[in-house]
Amino acid sequence: MSNVNQLESVATQSAVQNEKKMIKVQIPDEIIRNVECKLTACDFAIYSILKYHNFRQYGECEFKSLDHQKLKHKLYISDNRTFKKSLSSLHKQGFIINEIRRLPTKGGIDIIFNPVPIESKKFTQLPATIFNKIEHIGWTGFRLLYYYESYINRTEEPSKHYCFAGQETISKHLGIDTDTIKKYNDILVKHKLLKIVKHKLECTYEYDDLDNLIYTKYNNHYFVRLENF
Repeated sequence: MSNVNQLESVATQSAVQNEKKMIKVQIPDEIIRNVECKLTACDFAIYSILKYHNFRQYGECEFKSLDHQKLKHKLYISDNRTFKKSLSSLHKQGFIINEIRRLPTKGGIDIIFNPVPIESKKFTQLPATIFNKIEHIGWTGFRLLYYYESYINRTEEPSKHYCFAGQETISKHLGIDTDTIKKYNDILVKHKLLKIVKHKLECTYEYDDLDNLIYTKYNNHYFVRLENF
């Protein structure tokens, strides 16, 4: 390949990447936080990519002959059993209208998608390039990024662009234990997708009824690093 062709190829790839960065995948906060639904991290990843397809097809909810092998590969789902379990969960909770009983060895599957099966008041969006990060951060890391972002108000000054939900709250909403949250937080930090400002116990210089000093601890601050998406 000539130098000119190489430069053109690089420019084309850069343009495609920039276009993807501009495309946002918008998810209702009630679904991100499991309000009136109960999605696992894998369920949520599948729902999110179906939501992306729904947007790319101008609101079309019927996906004919959807390449499920390609979808599994995109989300790093290695086995059919896990995939079918999540499809069944999404069907039972109203996100997928039709029941998918089997996965064909050839051809795709038909899905009738319901993008917002529960009443929603607020949405959170992240760049579509987040799907490219699943290989490194897993479904749980993917879900946590949406969760943290759902508590951030981007209209405020940048210094306030953080989530301060407590780990017990996160655990209750997402159905994962605090050790798992810490594990995936570390992974997100490693890949520069999350910044955590930790807070230790601080003395209030006040005393309780037994004349003991009162200490308080503020929740950690979680900054989603959109610039690295």
